[in-house]
Amino acid sequence: MSSPISTNLVPSQHGNTSKENRHLSKFKPSFWGDIFLSSPSEMEMDAGTQQEYEELKQEVRRMLVANTDKSSQKLPIIDAVQRLGVAYHFEKEIEEALEIIYHHHCNHIEIDGDDLYTTAVRFRLLREHGFDVHCGMA
Repeated sequence: MSSPISTNLVPSQHGNTSKENRHLSKFKPSFWGDIFLSSPSEMEMDAGTQQEYEELKQEVRRMLVANTDKSSQKLPIIDAVQRLGVAYHFEKEIEEALEIIYHHHCNHIEIDGDDLYTTAVRFRLLREHGFDVHCGMA
């Protein structure tokens, strides 16, 4: 069974060629100027800023490789570094720290009174980095 299809088309409104005059607002110039129009790659760091940048990177690196057996101290640092989007600077250190945390966790070496937050962050970070952590084992 076929139903008849109407071939009557609604006249197109696109055929109207009259151009409307649009009123353009007179916005005040930006208080900030064009400082945000330049791309970050064009912005250069002076020597003092570059040195401070390197010192801060080294400080974070020291925090990640610090010899502590408590994952409750390292996990929030790793989580914060990842959330800030600067984890690519510390990929090797993060991976090493998570391997130690994983092995301590698997061997039940860690006895630092894990709370729910530490357990949840450990489970999420280990899973995100490809470690085989079961939900019953977290």
